[in-house]
Amino acid sequence: MKAIYILFVLFLLTSCRSAYQFTPKGFIVDGDEYFVNVERNLSVYVGDNFSNYDERTKTGLQTDYLSHDDQKIIKKLGYDATKYTVLFNGKSIGDTTFRLISLINNKSDERFKNTKELLSRDGFEIKKTAEGKYYYRTTTLNKQVIYHAMVPFKQQLGREEYVSLIYIIPEKYFKNFDHIEDLAISNASMYRQHYIFTPSRTEILCPDDSSRGHFDYRIPDQYIQKENYTLMKGFSADRDEGKKQLIIYRLVQPGQSYGSFVVCKGNYQIELTDLRHNVIWKDTITVDKDLDN
Repeated sequence: MKAIYILFVLFLLTSCRSAYQFTPKGFIVDGDEYFVNVERNLSVYVGDNFSNYDERTKTGLQTDYLSHDDQKIIKKLGYDATKYTVLFNGKSIGDTTFRLISLINNKSDERFKNTKELLSRDGFEIKKTAEGKYYYRTTTLNKQVIYHAMVPFKQQLGREEYVSLIYIIPEKYFKNFDHIEDLAISNASMYRQHYIFTPSRTEILCPDDSSRGHFDYRIPDQYIQKENYTLMKGFSADRDEGKKQLIIYRLVQPGQSYGSFVVCKGNYQIELTDLRHNVIWKDTITVDKDLDN
């Protein structure tokens, strides 16, 4: 009887486990408009619709759990779990209500291998503007409207990579696709030519040059992460309605110990975190020197 019970538990665990794998080293910094994946050297523009996952509200992006319903949608749309990995999934915050699943095709050093395994674009239409182009089609499933976009990320012949954006909109909230199309075309524009992976943010809204200064930091030796990527974040010391106001963030390379940015003069709180946003080290900084000092 005990052996049967153990087998039953193992069956439940394996049946609940997603066949789709997540691409590692993905994150979004609250206050920024981009999801970043270090493993694939890409950013995905999500606007102000998403933050990190909130267990209480069940909103925001996550990079480690795919519901059974989401798995069914991905499979129905034709994605092979051996050929694609998931970048993120989650439910939007704010006034617009939709869910988003993003995937990317696996890449290979073997020429044409990953290209041949791309999801077929048969039945897709082309959305083309001066900013760029992507492929899309719409469908309905279980009282949900699905806007399915495939955005060319890298188009090197024989090694093409596409970012898939699957927007899932409850029919009762559906009005038009303008907002969704704006998000998709923003990514198409970003990837269009000579895409450079620069995961960072700097907010500079200073009156003039004399009110700007250098934001410098050096991580103490005992907190330097020699083998892992980390995030350096800078927040205004003056909180907005009790919330942290993100001013800068940078992806810190393994072993990197210092950096410098240009920001408005003032007081800042800085945090060094891992990609899961666990704080490793924090400090306060006053920016008061002129740029030419």
